[in-house]
Amino acid sequence: MKKTLIFIIGIFSIIATTFPQIQYKDEKNVSVTVQGWGNKVGDTKMSAMQTGVETVVLDMLSTPEENVNFQEQKETFLAAADKYVFDYSIKRKILEKGIHNGKKYKMSMTLELLINKEELRKELENRAIIQAAKEVRKQLDNFTIMPYVDAQKSSIAFSIRKDMVYAKIGSFLQNQHIPFIGEEEIKNIEDNEEMIALEKSTSTNSGEEDLLLQLARNTRADFYIKVVGHVDETSVEGVPCFKVSISISVYTVMTAENIASQTGYSRPLSLSSEDASISAGIEEAVNGSMPDIMNKLFLFWKDYIKEGRPYKLVFYDYDFNEFAKIRLVLNEMAPQVKLLMKASNITSFLVWFTGPLDELLFEVPGRIELNLKEDPTILGNTLRFFRKAR
Repeated sequence: MKKTLIFIIGIFSIIATTFPQIQYKDEKNVSVTVQGWGNKVGDTKMSAMQTGVETVVLDMLSTPEENVNFQEQKETFLAAADKYVFDYSIKRKILEKGIHNGKKYKMSMTLELLINKEELRKELENRAIIQAAKEVRKQLDNFTIMPYVDAQKSSIAFSIRKDMVYAKIGSFLQNQHIPFIGEEEIKNIEDNEEMIALEKSTSTNSGEEDLLLQLARNTRADFYIKVVGHVDETSVEGVPCFKVSISISVYTVMTAENIASQTGYSRPLSLSSEDASISAGIEEAVNGSMPDIMNKLFLFWKDYIKEGRPYKLVFYDYDFNEFAKIRLVLNEMAPQVKLLMKASNITSFLVWFTGPLDELLFEVPGRIELNLKEDPTILGNTLRFFRKAR
């Protein structure tokens, strides 16, 4: 019985040292307990430090390409492993003989290491093993906007010219180097009743913004712009003119939060035709309102994405125990996770993630067994997972 107990304890000791666990101490440092082997104290410590640094690095890699890059430079990278170890303590030291990774050793040590993850990241970026944080931030800065003309609230003379409105707003956004969703894509989504019905089934919003929000969530837009416009006939010194006013409101796609609202006006214009006058009036009104909108939007976005771009994840037919595991995994993957809704068979989360949505498509099922009925679906910035029937 005693021998059996010693054997079991030995097995657990091996498991504990074979699979080191990373513990986060603060934003910069992590702790990891690892084992090292060598013939001298210095060699043995370095062996443990190399194992610890490699463990933390592998945890930081997020794509197969990054893994390949690291493997190519692994030997030279780990040769300086000790410079990333901020502190350490010796938990166990054993004088023994054996062979590890093809090398003879006379002692083994178990060390708890405090590793500076920030310094590790800088070196990984300098060596082009991982993408630089500033490059990731550039991607996050490129938000996408969906403009939408509310024909019901606009005057007839304005709504029948909504193609002009999209063209003028599109031209403004292009000059600002901001991606936007075109009128044709919006029209295709409006015509897709199945897509809208699916979004509506998970939406907790109601009222006049409901349809617009559903449309936006089925695109890759981060914000949507609601445009209400009016065309008024007037005269200046007896000359018939047309004057355009535009009210623009911007909302986040994921939370429907109102970010900014602004009104723009044109001068009374009398050009060669009614269309020419109204077209020029729309451009003046857009140019008069959009700069203030964009300034507020940039300020909001910088704060909004401090921990990544927000994505919506929806899970269908998962029970309470599975839901708890899913939430735990999401919290491990993302710095910020918000439960949006848990009702009936549907649970949805808002997840801030520094990578693209496609990565979540592979990361989530890769970290937890979801028993998927079908492949996950991506609609806009929303990722949906469907469980098999029980």
